[in-house]
Amino acid sequence: MDTIIAWRANLPSEAWPEYYIWLFVLTNLLWFALWCFSKHASHIRYQQLKHSLNLELERRRKVYELKVCQYEDYCHELEAFHLRHQNDYRNVFLPLFTEFNNRYQAAEAAEDTAAASLATLWFSGEIQQVSDTNNTELKALDKQTAALTLSAADDVVEILLEIQQLYQALLVVSAEQMNKLVAITLSKDYQAVKFMGEELQQVGNQLQLISQRLMQAIRQDLLSF
Repeated sequence: MDTIIAWRANLPSEAWPEYYIWLFVLTNLLWFALWCFSKHASHIRYQQLKHSLNLELERRRKVYELKVCQYEDYCHELEAFHLRHQNDYRNVFLPLFTEFNNRYQAAEAAEDTAAASLATLWFSGEIQQVSDTNNTELKALDKQTAALTLSAADDVVEILLEIQQLYQALLVVSAEQMNKLVAITLSKDYQAVKFMGEELQQVGNQLQLISQRLMQAIRQDLLSF
């Protein structure tokens, strides 16, 4: 500072205006450089923020599309599963029971023990085939349920688990009732077959009601995403 003051003191008086001009120019150049640097830094921060927001929007868009696809696949599979099994009593149980009953009654009338045993073995094999098919379908549905629980809303997850339990119960009831058909034939308690159909229908009605709740919960989840 003393050096600058001494330098100014040595300047001739006519050089002072030029000195202030240069000082003014230098000061403005420094302010301009600072402004340019600040603007450049702000632009970089803006671009970084814009890029970050774009990445977040793209991520949310992909997650949303994934959720929509998962929900669609699950709902289609759920509907297909319901359509395949809503008439199991009429389309699966009764034909098998009628065929088994005819074979068994014919063997009993002919007092053919071997034929009666063959009829029972045939019926057991048919029951096993139906059970295996149902279990395969249930595993596929369980796999989709597990995938959905990773991204679905909590209320949707609760309904999915309820549906999973109901379908498991439905197949368990189906398997148990089909196994009871042999005992029904032997005891000739054909009225029990009617009650079996009513029990299956009751579980089916519960599934329809909870499926409607699921659709509403899915819509709310997608709208709030």
